[in-house]
Amino acid sequence: MTSEAAVARLVERLETEGVPYMFTGALSANLYGVPRATSDADLVVAFEDFDVVAFARGLGPDFVLDRQTMIEGFTGTTRHVVHFVPKQFDIELFHLGNDPHDRQRFSRRRRQRLPECDREAWVATAEDVLIQKLRWGRRKDLDDIVNLLTVSGDMLDWEYVGTWTREHGTGALLADLRAEADGAGPAPSA
Repeated sequence: MTSEAAVARLVERLETEGVPYMFTGALSANLYGVPRATSDADLVVAFEDFDVVAFARGLGPDFVLDRQTMIEGFTGTTRHVVHFVPKQFDIELFHLGNDPHDRQRFSRRRRQRLPECDREAWVATAEDVLIQKLRWGRRKDLDDIVNLLTVSGDMLDWEYVGTWTREHGTGALLADLRAEADGAGPAPSA
Protein backbone atom coordinates (compact mmCIF):
# COMPACT_ATOMS: atom_id res chain seq x y z
CA MET A 1 0.00 0.00 0.00
CA THR A 2 1.25 3.50 -0.84
CA SER A 3 1.20 6.41 1.61
CA GLU A 4 -1.57 7.94 -0.53
CA ALA A 5 -3.66 4.77 -0.16
CA ALA A 6 -2.98 4.85 3.60
CA VAL A 7 -4.37 8.39 3.81
CA ALA A 8 -7.38 7.35 1.72
CA ARG A 9 -8.01 4.45 4.13
CA LEU A 10 -7.90 6.80 7.11
CA VAL A 11 -10.33 9.22 5.41
CA GLU A 12 -12.69 6.38 4.54
CA ARG A 13 -12.65 5.27 8.16
CA LEU A 14 -13.30 8.80 9.47
CA GLU A 15 -16.23 9.17 7.10
CA THR A 16 -17.63 5.72 7.90
CA GLU A 17 -17.55 6.57 11.60
CA GLY A 18 -19.07 10.02 10.99
CA VAL A 19 -16.09 11.94 12.38
CA PRO A 20 -15.84 15.48 10.93
CA TYR A 21 -12.34 16.28 9.62
CA MET A 22 -10.41 18.67 7.40
CA PHE A 23 -7.08 18.38 5.59
CA THR A 24 -4.57 21.13 6.35
CA GLY A 25 -0.84 21.38 5.72
CA ALA A 26 0.87 20.46 2.46
CA LEU A 27 -1.95 18.33 1.05
CA SER A 28 -4.38 21.24 1.23
CA ALA A 29 -1.76 23.77 0.09
CA ASN A 30 -1.08 21.60 -2.98
CA LEU A 31 -4.65 22.27 -4.15
CA TYR A 32 -4.07 26.02 -4.34
CA GLY A 33 -0.40 26.37 -5.20
CA VAL A 34 2.50 24.48 -6.72
CA PRO A 35 2.29 20.88 -5.43
CA ARG A 36 5.21 19.55 -3.42
CA ALA A 37 6.06 16.20 -1.89
CA THR A 38 5.40 15.73 1.80
CA SER A 39 6.27 13.09 4.37
CA ASP A 40 3.06 13.51 6.34
CA ALA A 41 -0.63 14.35 6.16
CA ASP A 42 -2.19 16.85 8.56
CA LEU A 43 -5.86 16.75 9.49
CA VAL A 44 -7.96 18.68 11.98
CA VAL A 45 -10.50 16.29 13.47
CA ALA A 46 -13.57 16.98 15.63
CA PHE A 47 -13.01 14.05 17.98
CA GLU A 48 -15.27 14.75 20.97
CA ASP A 49 -16.02 11.29 22.47
CA PHE A 50 -13.83 9.38 20.08
CA ASP A 51 -11.47 6.54 20.97
CA VAL A 52 -8.31 7.38 19.01
CA VAL A 53 -6.56 4.20 20.12
CA ALA A 54 -9.36 1.96 18.83
CA PHE A 55 -9.60 4.05 15.65
CA ALA A 56 -5.89 3.64 14.86
CA ARG A 57 -5.99 -0.07 15.70
CA GLY A 58 -8.91 -0.47 13.27
CA LEU A 59 -6.82 0.86 10.39
CA GLY A 60 -4.78 -2.35 10.33
CA PRO A 61 -1.41 -3.69 11.42
CA ASP A 62 0.59 -1.29 9.23
CA PHE A 63 -0.69 1.68 11.25
CA VAL A 64 0.76 2.45 14.70
CA LEU A 65 -0.50 5.20 16.99
CA ASP A 66 2.24 7.13 18.77
CA ARG A 67 1.26 6.87 22.44
CA GLN A 68 2.76 10.31 23.14
CA THR A 69 0.06 12.98 22.77
CA MET A 70 1.54 16.34 21.75
CA ILE A 71 0.31 19.93 21.98
CA GLU A 72 0.13 22.17 18.90
CA GLY A 73 1.65 25.51 19.87
CA PHE A 74 -0.60 28.05 18.12
CA THR A 75 -4.04 26.56 18.68
CA GLY A 76 -3.23 24.80 21.97
CA THR A 77 -4.91 21.60 20.80
CA THR A 78 -3.70 18.06 21.19
CA ARG A 79 -2.18 16.11 18.34
CA HIS A 80 -2.01 12.38 17.75
CA VAL A 81 0.36 10.87 15.22
CA VAL A 82 -0.51 7.69 13.33
CA HIS A 83 2.56 6.16 11.70
CA PHE A 84 2.10 4.27 8.46
CA VAL A 85 5.08 2.02 9.06
CA PRO A 86 5.77 0.52 5.59
CA LYS A 87 6.40 3.94 4.03
CA GLN A 88 7.57 5.83 7.15
CA PHE A 89 4.69 8.24 6.56
CA ASP A 90 2.95 10.08 9.40
CA ILE A 91 -0.68 11.12 9.59
CA GLU A 92 -1.11 13.86 12.19
CA LEU A 93 -4.55 14.25 13.75
CA PHE A 94 -5.05 17.63 15.41
CA HIS A 95 -8.07 17.97 17.70
CA LEU A 96 -10.41 20.79 16.77
CA GLY A 97 -9.86 23.17 19.65
CA ASN A 98 -11.23 26.47 20.89
CA ASP A 99 -8.81 28.73 19.00
CA PRO A 100 -11.07 31.22 17.14
CA HIS A 101 -9.35 30.80 13.77
CA ASP A 102 -9.18 27.03 14.15
CA ARG A 103 -12.94 26.92 14.68
CA GLN A 104 -13.72 29.35 11.87
CA ARG A 105 -11.51 27.62 9.30
CA PHE A 106 -13.15 24.31 10.21
CA SER A 107 -16.60 25.80 9.60
CA ARG A 108 -15.41 27.09 6.19
CA ARG A 109 -13.91 23.80 4.98
CA ARG A 110 -14.87 22.55 1.52
CA ARG A 111 -15.36 19.19 -0.09
CA GLN A 112 -12.89 18.87 -2.98
CA ARG A 113 -11.12 16.20 -4.93
CA LEU A 114 -7.79 15.47 -3.26
CA PRO A 115 -5.51 14.12 -6.02
CA GLU A 116 -3.09 12.45 -3.58
CA CYS A 117 -5.91 10.27 -2.24
CA ASP A 118 -7.79 9.99 -5.53
CA ARG A 119 -11.02 10.87 -3.75
CA GLU A 120 -13.14 13.72 -2.47
CA ALA A 121 -12.32 14.92 1.02
CA TRP A 122 -12.87 17.89 3.32
CA VAL A 123 -10.08 20.48 2.98
CA ALA A 124 -9.29 23.93 4.32
CA THR A 125 -9.97 26.89 2.04
CA ALA A 126 -7.06 28.64 0.30
CA GLU A 127 -7.44 31.63 2.62
CA ASP A 128 -7.31 29.46 5.73
CA VAL A 129 -4.29 27.52 4.44
CA LEU A 130 -2.50 30.85 3.95
CA ILE A 131 -3.51 32.20 7.38
CA GLN A 132 -2.45 29.06 9.26
CA LYS A 133 0.83 28.73 7.37
CA LEU A 134 1.60 32.37 8.24
CA ARG A 135 1.13 31.45 11.89
CA TRP A 136 3.42 28.43 11.66
CA GLY A 137 6.02 30.50 9.80
CA ARG A 138 8.44 27.66 8.99
CA ARG A 139 10.39 28.10 5.77
CA LYS A 140 8.48 25.33 3.97
CA ASP A 141 5.20 27.00 5.02
CA LEU A 142 6.38 30.36 3.71
CA ASP A 143 7.36 28.71 0.42
CA ASP A 144 3.88 27.16 0.25
CA ILE A 145 2.38 30.64 0.75
CA VAL A 146 4.45 32.13 -2.08
CA ASN A 147 3.32 29.28 -4.34
CA LEU A 148 -0.30 29.72 -3.23
CA LEU A 149 -0.15 33.46 -3.88
CA THR A 150 1.38 32.94 -7.30
CA VAL A 151 -1.27 30.43 -8.40
CA SER A 152 -4.38 31.55 -6.49
CA GLY A 153 -3.67 35.07 -5.17
CA ASP A 154 -6.18 36.77 -7.46
CA MET A 155 -8.99 34.50 -6.23
CA LEU A 156 -8.55 34.97 -2.47
CA ASP A 157 -10.98 36.73 -0.15
CA TRP A 158 -8.50 39.41 0.89
CA GLU A 159 -10.87 41.02 3.39
CA TYR A 160 -11.07 37.73 5.29
CA VAL A 161 -7.29 37.28 5.09
CA GLY A 162 -6.77 40.84 6.35
CA THR A 163 -8.99 40.25 9.37
CA TRP A 164 -6.91 37.29 10.54
CA THR A 165 -3.48 38.70 9.66
CA ARG A 166 -4.32 41.73 11.81
CA GLU A 167 -5.54 39.44 14.61
CA HIS A 168 -2.39 37.30 14.46
CA GLY A 169 0.09 40.12 13.75
CA THR A 170 1.25 38.46 10.51
CA GLY A 171 0.43 41.29 8.07
CA ALA A 172 4.04 42.41 7.57
CA LEU A 173 5.14 38.83 6.87
CA LEU A 174 2.33 38.47 4.33
CA ALA A 175 3.38 41.73 2.64
CA ASP A 176 6.93 40.38 2.31
CA LEU A 177 5.66 37.11 0.84
CA ARG A 178 3.38 38.96 -1.59
CA ALA A 179 6.41 40.92 -2.81
CA GLU A 180 8.27 37.61 -3.21
CA ALA A 181 5.31 36.35 -5.28
CA ASP A 182 5.46 39.52 -7.42
CA GLY A 183 2.54 41.21 -5.67
CA ALA A 184 0.00 38.46 -6.34
CA GLY A 185 -3.54 39.57 -5.56
CA PRO A 186 -4.73 42.83 -4.03
CA ALA A 187 -3.40 43.85 -0.64
CA PRO A 188 -5.62 43.05 2.34
CA SER A 189 -7.14 46.14 3.92
CA ALA A 190 -5.20 47.48 6.89
